Amino acid sequence: MQQLITGANLVLTSAQFHLKVKTTLPTNIGLDVTAYLLNSQGKVRGDADMVFYGQKQTPNCSVDLIETTHKVPYLAQFNINTQKLDVDIHKIAMCATVDGEGVLNTIQDIQIELWENGQLTATATVKSAEKTEKALILAEVYRHKDQWKLRFVNQGFNGGLKPLSEYFGVEISDQPPAPIPPTPVTQPKINLSKITLDKRNSQINLKKQAQGFGEIKINLNWNQGSQQTQSGGFFKKLLNQNQGIDLDLGCLFEMQDGTKSVVQALGKRFGSFNDFPYIQLSADDRTGALKEGEWLRINGQNWQQIHRVVLFAFIYEGVPNWAETDAVVTIYVPDQPPIEIGLTEGQPLGMCGIVELVNQSGSIQVQRHVRYVPGHRELDQAFNFGLRWVAGTK
Repeated sequence: MQQLITGANLVLTSAQFHLKVKTTLPTNIGLDVTAYLLNSQGKVRGDADMVFYGQKQTPNCSVDLIETTHKVPYLAQFNINTQKLDVDIHKIAMCATVDGEGVLNTIQDIQIELWENGQLTATATVKSAEKTEKALILAEVYRHKDQWKLRFVNQGFNGGLKPLSEYFGVEISDQPPAPIPPTPVTQPKINLSKITLDKRNSQINLKKQAQGFGEIKINLNWNQGSQQTQSGGFFKKLLNQNQGIDLDLGCLFEMQDGTKSVVQALGKRFGSFNDFPYIQLSADDRTGALKEGEWLRINGQNWQQIHRVVLFAFIYEGVPNWAETDAVVTIYVPDQPPIEIGLTEGQPLGMCGIVELVNQSGSIQVQRHVRYVPGHRELDQAFNFGLRWVAGTK
């Protein structure tokens, strides 16, 4: 394994590889990692060449970001396939930016790992205590003749994510983190805002779009590393001898005609995206092995037929300790900032009613609840659905 110093480079031995970024963050500090696909002039060709929390992969899947922003320690991973890169892409710059008022010296050293063919082949360390900037160009993957190489850059950058992105040619919207008007005919600028719903800021209204809402995606992710990195002690007891917590995503829904039901893996009620109920559960991650967790999709073109959707998560297997799952739900609505809701303040109960999406004259009212209950019947009662419940399995 090679230890890279600042400016050092190496030849990549595989077209497909992973770059991992690791650090430990204070509770009040966040870190955003980004990748910029650059042409020969060192600029992006358009907004699609930026990969970040609001756009986690390129259209051709040449670069894919898996970011666990609410986990301790912090971990982000870029999956890169140089064979899929367009011929006019000459470089990929990987960067990190500290959220809010913090700067780089408020976080722990940043570790960068190169994984090729399942093996750790190189590492690099950013000494954060020496950095007074908010942003950092971590590393770059670049084309040199007929080879792709990796260079450890370790270059500080004054200013946050917005000026860093503009430096690479991304056009940034100056709109505040609020619902945006209908998309104009011209291509909108990329929006770097993200919204966190908590007890103080529990609701947001997403205005009706002229062209409809498109595909609404909801992701549930949780701590996928503790059961793999801890072999005994507290975690072993917590996770039932390392079997892991099976945390499931689902929803209750009510249509405009009064029809009510549920979409969930339990009972294999996965729904449908293109037909009734226009809601579909895409994956059931029973072990946390799927790095992206679970996804539920709502067909926003048929939002007018839906009255409300209550998103929930429940622990199908394992001890109901929500604080240790470190779960987070992220709602992605096209042309809107991502909406995040954390599930870290839980009681020892097996189910959580997370957020309610209500159709209000065609708009979407997003109301955070994060209400913990023992099970499906109690969740039903809390949200007045009146369904009949029987025992089910997956």
